[in-house]
Amino acid sequence: MIDLLLLVIVSALIGTSLGVLTGLIPGLHVNNVAIILLSLSPLAVSVISDLGVDKGTVYLMVASSIVATSMAHTFLDFIPSTFLGAPEGDTALSVLPAHSMLLEGKGYSAVVLSAVGSFGAVVMGVLLLVPYKLLVNEPVNGYILLKEYMVWVLMGVCLLMLLTETSKIPYRPVREEDGSLRFEEGAFSRTVGVMCAMMLFILAGGLGLVVLDLPVSSPLGLPATVLFPTLSGLFGTSTLIISAKDGAVVPPQTMETPEIDMREAGPSIVTGGVAGSVVGFLPGMSGGVATVVAMLFRKDPKPGSVIMTLSAINTANSLFVLGALFLILRPRSGAAIVVNDLVSVTQWDGVLPPQALSLLLISALIASSLGFFLTLFLGRRFANIMPRIPYPKLAWGIVIFIALMVLGFTGPLGLFVLLVSTSIGMVAPMIGIRRSHAMGVLLVPVMIMLW
Repeated sequence: MIDLLLLVIVSALIGTSLGVLTGLIPGLHVNNVAIILLSLSPLAVSVISDLGVDKGTVYLMVASSIVATSMAHTFLDFIPSTFLGAPEGDTALSVLPAHSMLLEGKGYSAVVLSAVGSFGAVVMGVLLLVPYKLLVNEPVNGYILLKEYMVWVLMGVCLLMLLTETSKIPYRPVREEDGSLRFEEGAFSRTVGVMCAMMLFILAGGLGLVVLDLPVSSPLGLPATVLFPTLSGLFGTSTLIISAKDGAVVPPQTMETPEIDMREAGPSIVTGGVAGSVVGFLPGMSGGVATVVAMLFRKDPKPGSVIMTLSAINTANSLFVLGALFLILRPRSGAAIVVNDLVSVTQWDGVLPPQALSLLLISALIASSLGFFLTLFLGRRFANIMPRIPYPKLAWGIVIFIALMVLGFTGPLGLFVLLVSTSIGMVAPMIGIRRSHAMGVLLVPVMIMLW
């Protein structure tokens, strides 16, 4: 019989290749690939069984491929977020600092920082698995406590996020000598800024409540998710349109690997790793929500710190969704649901993890290691190409590309959602407040669900 570990390694290589595709193609999510692989698993059984591999092992191979796809995806999906402004739910906020670094000629540096944050989260996650086992289950039973009070924690986070808005909005009308009207700051300018932040948060939250349950469908028969047009509009196309109208120019990109300041990287990875790991156990939560929470605990974070934190959250979340499957027997993502259908999941009660979990973790580590180097390699290629293209034309071209992808994946209804969310996404830069308040699109529905 072919060695089981060798089969898992082969599966991890296949999954990593699929993760590169899902990471680089906006709209193609890991969950879509997981469903396709699940449907193909009977065919894989009939083909591979001729080599002397039993049915259970084949299903484990498919599950290993899905885990590898999920982990590699968290590395590679930062590239289109940086260079194309096409975010997913877990990378939405990364568009903002990554885009600013791109326009400063540091797009490749942003990709490197992202890869470092993701890989640091993998190392941290593996070290935290055993302590989490003790915290989540006996003797602490932290999962029960966290689930019970999570809605109050989120309410406090949202309130803190809004009240820490520091923008001062001009509101006092002043008539110029030529009769024109302008506005200047006054004693309540910061209060007006907070009120505007609340307005955007409520507006985005209302959008989330309306659109997240819309029955979008693909005219091409592709798996559809309404998050794609929603987040692309709020944080992607809105950013691209404003940059194109302002005549932004992408300068030549610096190809030198940035120096990693561990005083910045360490706290970013730890904060992101912890936030992503906690979210991995909770229903309905996403990396985007965890980012809002994590960044509130960082004082005046630099763009690079935000990128490393978000990347760490994204990768840690994927890793701990796998851990949650074996610790609390709850699949917390579409990919985890498919893995749960493929392998025999037993609760991790002893000192050593179950064999299935150990093999799936090996697949995750292989995909993460390959994903790190592939991200650097492909990120450099993207950074070389970008300055050669006139940015306004490129930006409008990407907007049209995203619109076509939305139409293909979610149909005319998704295209309408993209239009509405783009309009809302332009509110923050036009007023002058933080765009992170638009994460109310996820926070409000999650809080209502947990209530």
